[in-house]
Amino acid sequence: MPVYVLTHHKCASAWLAGYVNDYARMNGLASIATHHSAALPDRPADVAILANADHGFLAGRIPGGIHIIRNPLDLVVSAYHSHRNTHPTEGWPQLAAQQALLRRVPEAEGMLLTIAFLERADFHPEAVGPLHALRRWDFDDARFTTLRMEEMVLRPNERLGALLKAAHPGHLLPPAERHSFGAVTGRAPGQVDATSHYRSGLPGEGRRALPASAVAYLRAHLEPLLRRFYPESLG
Repeated sequence: MPVYVLTHHKCASAWLAGYVNDYARMNGLASIATHHSAALPDRPADVAILANADHGFLAGRIPGGIHIIRNPLDLVVSAYHSHRNTHPTEGWPQLAAQQALLRRVPEAEGMLLTIAFLERADFHPEAVGPLHALRRWDFDDARFTTLRMEEMVLRPNERLGALLKAAHPGHLLPPAERHSFGAVTGRAPGQVDATSHYRSGLPGEGRRALPASAVAYLRAHLEPLLRRFYPESLG
């Protein structure tokens, strides 16, 4: 039975793949990933990344896993810039339409349209949107251990690595510095590169960048998640 690592679009899924694949290589393990919300990987592996996890589908199919989330306010800002400027659209007609739309409207309107897009159940041909998944996740399901992305990427071996080692006692962990924002991008957190998949690397941008109506909407409709994991976003 693999160790399942679950995440969502714009919740460090690319970073996660790099770290997990490094961990697997160092320890002679097989890793696999899927972006499908309603399908499990079709071949055996020691570690499986489910990059668009949906609790409703997974709850009766896997014994549990490590669930990585991100502050929804920051998630929306990251998705807006990625979807407008940098994310490939091949094989993703919904994003192609969204990208064209975002390039026609002012930024504040684009942030609101991004929320709507991220809440869709048909966000991708094979995946639900991250806000759709997060609003419906059962955080009381003790089979899933939730990690905040913001802390995981700063201290990967203390957070994610410790859970992987609990499943694989005695295994090695990758050097944390090899997976820092600086090592991956060549920039310090907060130095923005609008052309990069890793645009900013600085948490807390959502409250500064989102229009007030978007902040109010997210607080109203994701209040249980925010109160439990990101109470600082409610003040």
